[in-house]
Amino acid sequence: MQPQVQVSLLLQSTEMAEIDTIIDRAVTSGDPLIATEYGNQLGRAIALKGVALAKLFFGMRNNWELFRAAGIEEEFGDFVNAHMTITSKVADKYADMYEAVLDNANIPLPIRNQLAGKPIKQLLLLTAAVREGDLDEDDLEDVVVLDYNGVRQKVRDARGDVTSSRRTITARLVQREESKYPHGSLVVFGADEQEVIGQFKLIPETETGRIYLERIKNQLGWEDIR
Repeated sequence: MQPQVQVSLLLQSTEMAEIDTIIDRAVTSGDPLIATEYGNQLGRAIALKGVALAKLFFGMRNNWELFRAAGIEEEFGDFVNAHMTITSKVADKYADMYEAVLDNANIPLPIRNQLAGKPIKQLLLLTAAVREGDLDEDDLEDVVVLDYNGVRQKVRDARGDVTSSRRTITARLVQREESKYPHGSLVVFGADEQEVIGQFKLIPETETGRIYLERIKNQLGWEDIR
C-alpha cells in the first residue's frame, strides 16, 4: 500500500495544484531533490512564489519521515540548506505559516483562499497570532484587505507589543552522555521553566521504531542536543 502523502489541497490554481503533484512524485520516488529542484525554479518562475514555496516546504516537512524511510539520512533542515538557495530557517518559517494559517481547518476556506493571495511578508506576521488564537474570523476578514502596515497593526492590537510567540515551548532530546539530564531525556523549555517529561530509546531496534521516532521529532520540532 502506498503511504498517504500529507499535503493540503488548498489553492487549486495551476501552479499551486502542481505542488501537490511534485510532493507526491518526490515521496513516491523517495527523492526530495525533486521537490528542492522544483522549489529553486519556483522562486524565479511565478508571482505567488512565497505562498507556493510555503506549501512546498509544508508538504516536504510533513512527509520527511517517508523520505528517511526511503534512505535519506539528512534532517529536513540540513537537506534544504544543502540543496536550495533558501535557508532552513526561512523554510521552517514558511512551513509554520502555511500550517497555522492556510492549512488551518478552523479558518473558513474562503478566507484562507483570500489570504493566500496576499504577499508572504504579510502572512508571516499572522503565524503566532493565529496559532495562539489572538485573531478570530472577523479579524482575518479584515486582514484580507489590509496592506503590510495594516496587518502589522492588526496583530499588535490583538497581541500588544508581542511580535512573536509569547508561549513558545521548545523540546530538546538529550543525546550527550555527559549532559546534566539522563541520556534520551525529552526536556521541554518554556519562558522561565524547564522539565524532563519523558525518556526515549535513541537507537530503536526496528526500522518501524526508527521511523516513528523521526516522525515524532519532525512533528514536534525537537532540537537535538548531541
